[in-house]
Amino acid sequence: MATSYAVFTRAKAKYGKRLTEKDYKALLNSETVSDVMTYLKSNTRYIDAFGEANERGIRRGLFENLLRQYQINEFDALCRYELSVGEDISRYVAHKTEVNEIIRILTMLNSKESRDYNFTVPAHIAKKTSINLNALAKAENYEQFLDAVKNTRYSPILKKHKPDDNSAIPITEIENELYRIIYLDLYNAIEETNETEKKDLTSFLDSIIDYKNFLNIIRLKKYYNADNKRVKSYIIPFGSLKPSDIDAMCNAETAEEVYDIMSETRTGKLIDKVEYDNLDELEAKVKFKKARHNMYFSASPTTVMISYIILCEIELHNLICIIEGTRYNVDKEIIKPLLIY
Repeated sequence: MATSYAVFTRAKAKYGKRLTEKDYKALLNSETVSDVMTYLKSNTRYIDAFGEANERGIRRGLFENLLRQYQINEFDALCRYELSVGEDISRYVAHKTEVNEIIRILTMLNSKESRDYNFTVPAHIAKKTSINLNALAKAENYEQFLDAVKNTRYSPILKKHKPDDNSAIPITEIENELYRIIYLDLYNAIEETNETEKKDLTSFLDSIIDYKNFLNIIRLKKYYNADNKRVKSYIIPFGSLKPSDIDAMCNAETAEEVYDIMSETRTGKLIDKVEYDNLDELEAKVKFKKARHNMYFSASPTTVMISYIILCEIELHNLICIIEGTRYNVDKEIIKPLLIY
């Protein structure tokens, strides 16, 4: 990962066009999904996101696809703008996109929901992918899905996680293993950076993984009463937590004990500095806090790029919460706490 201050500046400029509190307030006051799209087209950086799509009667699924497509195109534009950083970042974006789309397809298969899928990866990023997403989207069952990914590096993981007797696909287990690959790629790429960038990037990624591991342990203890062996199988083998801390959390009897152990670690002290309503929000809130800090204070172009990507993904999550809440007439006071900004 080479450094480039041109892309550093460009990413910061794009971040300056993020949605504001005023925008979120207006979006939350929308009465229909069409109103949400109208506001985005008229008042935000998403003016070019929708092409010829008409906001009148826009389907929720199509709306969300268009936003995802816009986001990946934005990442592609940044990567192509400066190839010295962009090649490594576009590889990260490509692999992360592959995993995200695999999980989306599996979620559709699990829920038996009707398809409204149309997603195209830009050519520059597509060169780094091993999946034909359009072929993947046509899969109507898990066997067809496996056939669509048979020549990819994800195939061994996906083959061993078959649906259970009720045809339910173990999405959480699959997602956890696929993200191990993403993080391994990132840590390998970090080894090619200079010492300053390596320190900055490693600290950032370590904190994200520490909280992912912590919350995986909490959820498994709290909701599934999982034994030590199963809990350890979910641990992503990166991060800054000591093996002894991981072992202590895995051996804890309750979720409360896990929380207390994490709170005493160096990374865990961030818990008291993050506002959250429940533990399920904590991972995203930590990501947001660390990424936003990097946008203002990091001197590493690659750290700023990855932070910008994470912040865009959080903004997309916010928009999807608003779209779905509006579609199903959920009270805005229920939607608002779900937004991170």
